[in-house]
Amino acid sequence: MKTVKTFRLALMVAALAAAGGAHALDNGGFMKVADTMNNTSTQPPANNAPGMPGHTEGDKEKLLAASTGAKTDASVDNAKQAVTDGSLTTKVKTKLLATKDLKSTGIHVKTKDRVVNLTGTVPSKEQHQLALDTVRSVEGVDNVKDNLKVSSR
Repeated sequence: MKTVKTFRLALMVAALAAAGGAHALDNGGFMKVADTMNNTSTQPPANNAPGMPGHTEGDKEKLLAASTGAKTDASVDNAKQAVTDGSLTTKVKTKLLATKDLKSTGIHVKTKDRVVNLTGTVPSKEQHQLALDTVRSVEGVDNVKDNLKVSSR
């Protein structure tokens, strides 16, 4: 039985290698990832996966934008902003952890559109002010929403 499965796999690999290109295995079986054969066609291959470029069904506005060559600048900007916000959150957390005499383990940080939202607790008013000053000193932070609570526990 194991020999039959191995033989089938070997046949599939040989057939895929003969077809040219790069292939990958997903839940639905093998799929072509890249074509290494000389393809002179300027038409991109059709893609039947929903939400992918070249999909033939779906939102008419997306199809219209794709057919006229318009780019979706908004989605590109959203992706850039998500990366910026994520890296800004990381910078803020790193700076909070690196700040001497600041107990920052109870501080939670979220960032949206370069506005940092601080929640959680700090042990004293001095720690509260030190946390705010630290976050405001991080390059790229436009504003800080202070929702920290002072708790002596």
